[in-house]
Amino acid sequence: MAGNECQTMMGIRTDSDKMNCVENEVKSQNVLSRISLYIINGLEHAFYTYGAAIALRPAVFIIFCVIMTAGFSAGLLNFTVEERPFKLWIPQDSDFINVMEWQKKNFPSEFRIHVSIYEAENVLDKSVLMEMLRVHEAVASASTADATWDMVCAKMPSIVNSFFGRKKRSLNRDIISEQNTHDASSRVKREDKEDAWYDWSTVLDTETYCSLLKAMEQKCMEHSILEVWGYDEGVISNLTPDQIIEDINTAETSAVFGFPTNFSQFLGKVEKDSEGRLVKAGASRQVWITHINLTAVDDGDFVDDGGTGMEVDTVSFNWEKQLIKAVLNKSERPDNISVYLMASSSFGMISEDTIVGDIQYLGVGFLVVFIYIQIMLGKFNMVEQRPLLSLMGLVCVGMSIFVSYGICSMFNVPFGPVNNVLPFLLLGLGIDDMFVIMQAWNNLNQREKKHKLTERIGFAVKNAGVSITVTSVTDFAAFAIGSGTVLPALRSFCLYAAVGIAAVYFFQATFFVAWFSLDQRRLEDKRHGYIWCWKLKNWTPNQCSQKDLCQTFFSDIYAKFLFKLPVKILVLFITVGLLAVSGWGLSNLRQEFNPIWFLPQSSYLFQFFMKQQYYYPSSGEMGYIYFGKMNYFDELPKIDELMIQMKESEYISEVDSWYLKYKSYWEQQGYSVPDPDETEMEFLDKLGMFLHSPSGSKFRVRNFRFDGTLNCTTAAPPILASSVEYRHRYLSGSREKIQAMDNLKYIIQSMKFNGYVQPFSIAYSGWETDKIIENELYQNMGLAMMVVFIVTLILIANLSTSVMVLVCVMMTLVDMGGLMHWWGLTIDTVSCIDIVLAIGLCVDYAAHIGHTFMTKRGTRDERARLTVATIGPAVLNGGFSTFLAFIFLANSDSHVFITFFKIFFGVVLYGLFHGLVFLPVLLSLIGPAPYPCAQDVEVKSEETEEMCPESQQPCQQQGREGARQPIKLVDILNETVNDGLLDDKSSGVNTTVANGKPEVCV
Repeated sequence: MAGNECQTMMGIRTDSDKMNCVENEVKSQNVLSRISLYIINGLEHAFYTYGAAIALRPAVFIIFCVIMTAGFSAGLLNFTVEERPFKLWIPQDSDFINVMEWQKKNFPSEFRIHVSIYEAENVLDKSVLMEMLRVHEAVASASTADATWDMVCAKMPSIVNSFFGRKKRSLNRDIISEQNTHDASSRVKREDKEDAWYDWSTVLDTETYCSLLKAMEQKCMEHSILEVWGYDEGVISNLTPDQIIEDINTAETSAVFGFPTNFSQFLGKVEKDSEGRLVKAGASRQVWITHINLTAVDDGDFVDDGGTGMEVDTVSFNWEKQLIKAVLNKSERPDNISVYLMASSSFGMISEDTIVGDIQYLGVGFLVVFIYIQIMLGKFNMVEQRPLLSLMGLVCVGMSIFVSYGICSMFNVPFGPVNNVLPFLLLGLGIDDMFVIMQAWNNLNQREKKHKLTERIGFAVKNAGVSITVTSVTDFAAFAIGSGTVLPALRSFCLYAAVGIAAVYFFQATFFVAWFSLDQRRLEDKRHGYIWCWKLKNWTPNQCSQKDLCQTFFSDIYAKFLFKLPVKILVLFITVGLLAVSGWGLSNLRQEFNPIWFLPQSSYLFQFFMKQQYYYPSSGEMGYIYFGKMNYFDELPKIDELMIQMKESEYISEVDSWYLKYKSYWEQQGYSVPDPDETEMEFLDKLGMFLHSPSGSKFRVRNFRFDGTLNCTTAAPPILASSVEYRHRYLSGSREKIQAMDNLKYIIQSMKFNGYVQPFSIAYSGWETDKIIENELYQNMGLAMMVVFIVTLILIANLSTSVMVLVCVMMTLVDMGGLMHWWGLTIDTVSCIDIVLAIGLCVDYAAHIGHTFMTKRGTRDERARLTVATIGPAVLNGGFSTFLAFIFLANSDSHVFITFFKIFFGVVLYGLFHGLVFLPVLLSLIGPAPYPCAQDVEVKSEETEEMCPESQQPCQQQGREGARQPIKLVDILNETVNDGLLDDKSSGVNTTVANGKPEVCV
């Protein structure tokens, strides 16, 4: 029997005729429509059955959800937090990771560097020098129960103090007595400096020099302009302004360690007179170097420093906290001097404290959302308010968080700092599902409302189930795709998010529905919303509380106004204009990642980096060239050429190389370096002598690892590893940084060393991420949108609607990209995570509209109008409550949270615009035909409606759109058939026709 015949057929009541009618209706559709029938009706039947079962025994499902949450939460026993930057932000097969692993194994770092910056009108003023000296003494006095500065500091021989200390102090006393005679002071200083410059290792025989060197005092490594005066308080306190300027301009050797020192490197924003002499500076640096106890680390007594990725012995790490307190103590500091500090442990400690501290916003967000949900779900009277139900909706989110954390921890997925935004994400998605379920309940028609409670809840879950399934599955798919990334932080977040989304979907469809059934029983029994045991007799709701302003706005105002022709034209014009402007902004969006952004702007460490960038703009990132085990004597010509090319590189401002100093040291004594006539043993002998000289002593500890003990009187043992320090110039933008890194790698590769030679810098961790992040982002976005489209197509089962939903998602992303540019964001790891996350969220708004449109029958305008009136309130409430959940993050100091706020602000704003404004207008113009089982826009009365029993649809023709419409679902057999399914096995089509069961076509 053909479909059009079914529409005009009257009075048939036999089961065989009914099933044949449905079968013919199915055969008349195309393949995708058939898929639509089977998928949609199959899901609706499943959700009806599930919802009715929950309403029948809610306590059982509530207990099951609690037990399941507790069971999965046991995985939290294996919960681990990953804070090390190199384990979060860069691919684990990158050059940086490979070099770092080599360095840990072959050249373990033994030193920690701590830097302070002093800022004043002129730091070459005695008051500033005295403050620096006070801090110097405060650090020297800092101690813990287990350590003092002298115990943890890295030490070097104090050559000047041993040879010339007495003479130096004597000469300075002379300077003080002659401070009114500038020429005499300058003459004495010059004589003293000439003596100090003298390298006694080039004069004395080896035995004599080495015996003297052995007797020298070891001094802690602290570097600043105070070395000019040997940290002597008596000298510094009596300096005149002219003496300070003279000494700074003439001193070239450390008065503490004896090696040549360029003291101008400690000064920032310097001013010079006409003769080129330093006369003023705005900042001065002070550096402390501590030593890591590698023996304690090997014994397991260490702390993982998340900021540097280093393993630091516990004693030294705890002492660093005392260093921070000593330097930042302002109690005795003059008001005109500011001090900024970077301790090696600062980054890890501040980043962790910031993330943990900002979790407070989660609690505030939950509270505000709870109030909003209570207002939107309930009514302002004693019975119809729903405080407990609102709370249980939020409990679903909390349970989902525990399940997500527990399952991922169970499978050893580390928890990264970005994962802290997951509760906000799940809060937004969970609330969205909750509002859709409640909207479906409010949208039950008069016929459905006549059934008993369990059946009514089944109808509501049936109507809402498909919609929340579409959005949840697309969200899950987007994050499942994102978990395949090479960026560990993104992979971790996507795994946690995927599990959390699945969990919140299950709990909202189960736990929330179970509590809703209990709350509805309470409501229908007229019991108090807060005190369930209090039954209100003869209660009637006040008239004011029965007004649903949101629903009234969408039904009576917005749905009628939006679809007027001038408004449609205006919406299309605004959408295109917004897309064009945002596209321009997106094209200017920069790609840059800087770990400094993870610091709160109010932190002392963030302020330090800002001051360093201001006062030392030419002071770029520091790095090392690591040389592994090889024949250094044979490779000297290549090392020589490498040093030349590095000094000539446009990207490198400074090279501090043992080789260049070694070459200069021996060339001053008449030797050629490299010397083709020299033997390897002679080279090692010269190297040993050089490393014990004032010129080479600073390289001995930091830049070499030997296969044996280095001794002053004998040749150096074979070299296992060495390093050369260099510093990039200040580089602007990620592209220049990547070019600088790649250029140095190319130079090294072109040397063709017969051994391991690689560059390494902590900054390269971010630069290597910059190198791949853009491609990684677009790849993940493309895959996520492809999967979202496929899932949407399968569940919505209509190509045109699925394409329109995808277009809305793409336009939302473009608009959001433009907003990111104008709001000062860049493409980095955090924004990459949030953008992938945004794909899953912004599809929700459009998917709800698209799916609901397909379930309505009538003209396109009528269907679009009813769609907006039906699902619009739920979409708006879901989006607005999501916005409320994270709005307080706008006050956060965390880069993670502030980026999350900015991007999600754009997602909610543009997602709601495209979902509630643009898409309904587009559907009203070119929307596809509805599902075969769609509902009519205008529902006729049950008493007068003529039905086609074969298909359970009203027998009526399509109106203005001209094509035959699918038959309307009714419940005509509910009067004659008791609970159960009518199953015509001969036709192969199951139709639910029992009392209270959903009306379906297939």
